Amino acid sequence: MKKMILFGAAATMMAFSASAQMSLVKDLAKKATSGNPMEMAQVLEQIEPALTNPESANDVLTWYTAGKAAFGLYDELYKVKIMGQSVDDKMMSEALSAAYEYYQKALPLDSIVEMDKNGMPKLNKDGSKKVKTKYSKDIIGALTGHMGDIANAGNIFLQASDWENAANAFGNYADIASSAFAIANGVAAADSTLSQVRFFQAYSQYQIQDFAHAYDNFTKARKLGYTENNIVDFQTSSLANLVQGMLDAKEFDKANNFIDNALAADPMNGTLHDIKGFTIELQKDVDAALPFYRKAVEVDPNYANAYFDVGRCLYLQAQKIIDDNPNATNKELVPKIKPIYDEAIPFLQKAIDLNTNPDDKKAKNVLDDILYKFEVMGVK
Repeated sequence: MKKMILFGAAATMMAFSASAQMSLVKDLAKKATSGNPMEMAQVLEQIEPALTNPESANDVLTWYTAGKAAFGLYDELYKVKIMGQSVDDKMMSEALSAAYEYYQKALPLDSIVEMDKNGMPKLNKDGSKKVKTKYSKDIIGALTGHMGDIANAGNIFLQASDWENAANAFGNYADIASSAFAIANGVAAADSTLSQVRFFQAYSQYQIQDFAHAYDNFTKARKLGYTENNIVDFQTSSLANLVQGMLDAKEFDKANNFIDNALAADPMNGTLHDIKGFTIELQKDVDAALPFYRKAVEVDPNYANAYFDVGRCLYLQAQKIIDDNPNATNKELVPKIKPIYDEAIPFLQKAIDLNTNPDDKKAKNVLDDILYKFEVMGVK
């Protein structure tokens, strides 16, 4: 749980005992429903110590009170806004995001054991204690009732390039809009809406280089049917960056398992096959990697980098023959390396033809070197 940053410095009551903290929470619970923006702001500041105290942090009332105040503050500021008065949209959005987080903490804690007239727990038929909820109905009502507001907060953060808060807001909306309680209450969002929201959640995470979560949410968006805004490129770029981090750390097994899982879900993605080849090449050699590069070309005939990787590996195979036979004459080498070069040339030429970056000369450089070797060796 991130600390609220709306209202200045945090409270200084960190030394309170647990009982004092709960006493404070009960007092703040009254102010949380006052409808007074200043009092609700004070609640959010003063309740901070209770959110981290081991005892009060495990009491539903603590989180319910914080969420009640945050939602209340947002609602009061919204009333001011629709009356045409100026408000701080960012502060409103932060209050809304905090309210969601507080209520999400409260929900699993909202279970009260029912007691009989003798003060003993009531039991179910299986001997377990009977429990009831006290705040869940109100919490669920507030969460579902503010779904549109939470999505709008995401848009505000997105437009401000506040990527972290945008990702949180879009994720909050998607989690609520697809939740069991949203479905039960008939307010769950359509897949078309959820797919768009998950895309913008992932896009925001991509901007802050949170590639693991970005890849996960791009994947969710695609499964829900989203096809716009170059989502496939963003998804595979997220995976490539994520895998690169694993490779830099020499975590080859982890990288291979991750790519294999991605390929199982998306077997016709040429970029994934190409990334798999690169991983295998680092771990083993070009001979082991070449089948994966060939597969990348097969499933995506327009992927320039895959053609280059096939041609490059073939070129390196021929170069190894040259290096392993330093005393061989051109006449002895040509029968061994010409068939390999002949196979590499069309792949390199295709890579050049498909490449849209005029500054990228790597395929041309390899092709030029092959043609130079042919000239030196007298190959026509």
